[in-house]
Amino acid sequence: MPKGDAKLCEQVRRALADKNILEGELDEQHATKFTAKIGVDKAAIKVFHTGAIVVEGKESALKTWLLKLKESITTAGSAPGVLLPAEIERFPQTLLERVPACDDVVTWFFTEALKCYKAGSTAGAAFMLGASSEKLILLLIECYASRISDSSNREKFLSRVNNRMISVKFEEFKKSYRGSQSRPKDPLLALEPEHMLESTFNFYRSTRNQVGHPQVIPDLDKGVILANIGQFITYAERVYALIAFFESNDITV
Repeated sequence: MPKGDAKLCEQVRRALADKNILEGELDEQHATKFTAKIGVDKAAIKVFHTGAIVVEGKESALKTWLLKLKESITTAGSAPGVLLPAEIERFPQTLLERVPACDDVVTWFFTEALKCYKAGSTAGAAFMLGASSEKLILLLIECYASRISDSSNREKFLSRVNNRMISVKFEEFKKSYRGSQSRPKDPLLALEPEHMLESTFNFYRSTRNQVGHPQVIPDLDKGVILANIGQFITYAERVYALIAFFESNDITV
């Protein structure tokens, strides 16, 4: 029998084990101490025989999560959300560090996607990620259109994309860009948008539509959605690299 309250100890033990962060369990004089670890962060949560719960350790995302766990147990509320490694917690900051010019709408929806994922809502994360991606592509297309040098060709392009669904806009953009005489010298960018951008854009759009069009229950894999939250940063870098090229060059189509 643990020296801490048996029922509370079981709740703490199960919560830490479920997140795969339980490092150890030790009985002390009047309590049972559970140590948790994730990456380089360590913290502890003590359960006393009186029912008191104390969280110990340096300030970190792990300690914050343990405090939420304590609160959920003492108030009989729901368990705290998904606990993520520090580098994933920093995704919104990393996006801004790597893409300083990133649009506020893009960053807001991206941040909301991570919040949804952490709260255990995979569907919410997929929807927010799709919205952020759509805004990115709209910015790219708007910039491209504004740089088409021939006014007649520019108006023709705009007539094909205005008031259309994002999938149609993207297809028209690809067709126009394919015939453009203005391409970046960087071979990786020169091949866009028919490589990484297309596949990534279509994934974000597809998963968003699964959530946004309620025909069936979405079949979304948590690991895949998390991986694509991380992939979004590189995706945004590519989009903004193309935007920077368009802003500095007239487009001839």
